[in-house]
Amino acid sequence: MSARASKRLLAALDTDEAPPADTRPVELERLVAVSEDVLTTIRDVFAGTDLLNDEVMVRAVIETRHEVEHSWGNAKRSFIEIGRSLNRLDRMMRTRAERQALKTGFEQLFPVSESIASQFRAVALAIDDGRLPEDACPASYSAAYQAALLEPHELEAARSRGLISPTTSRSALIAFRKQLAAPNLSQVDVGALRAEARRLDARLERLREEIAGIEARKIEIARILDADPDRSDAH
Repeated sequence: MSARASKRLLAALDTDEAPPADTRPVELERLVAVSEDVLTTIRDVFAGTDLLNDEVMVRAVIETRHEVEHSWGNAKRSFIEIGRSLNRLDRMMRTRAERQALKTGFEQLFPVSESIASQFRAVALAIDDGRLPEDACPASYSAAYQAALLEPHELEAARSRGLISPTTSRSALIAFRKQLAAPNLSQVDVGALRAEARRLDARLERLREEIAGIEARKIEIARILDADPDRSDAH
């Protein structure tokens, strides 16, 4: 798409809503309240990339922004839909420059920080991949994110303990993850660890003796040098 065509697209969207008589793709009719501020922000965020020359990508950014704003003010589970919208936009980004521009200018485009949005993305991905059942997803996005971090076998263990449900708290899942990270003493060779500890103690004792010998020798050398009448400090 040429720069002139891109400018025509941005100009067509430079009103409170898309003109009813516009015969461009039907998707444009869904673009609500596209103000000059929004278009300016998109230009600023993606300056230096080829995205502004692509009608499909400009439309995708505007539509995703609208979907995120709409979901942000709605139901408590809206973070799942926000995550899906952002994942869809991420998949459309074609170059590293575009992806970096989106990440850097994220908070200029969307009413949520990029770090929180990354949690929304992770939750949506876990649900859409079939790892995390949507109907059992914790209602808090921060708790849902902790669940999304679990591997399939860990999710199964959490589910068996009743930790995968809409009422599960973030703190409960963090505590569960800490338990998973802790070493399982039933699988540890305690005898071997004790033997290793004894070897380390013996090595430390030998090192202490060596250090003591070195320090004693330094004192002896200093005494000899101090007693030498021909000693000169000029070296």
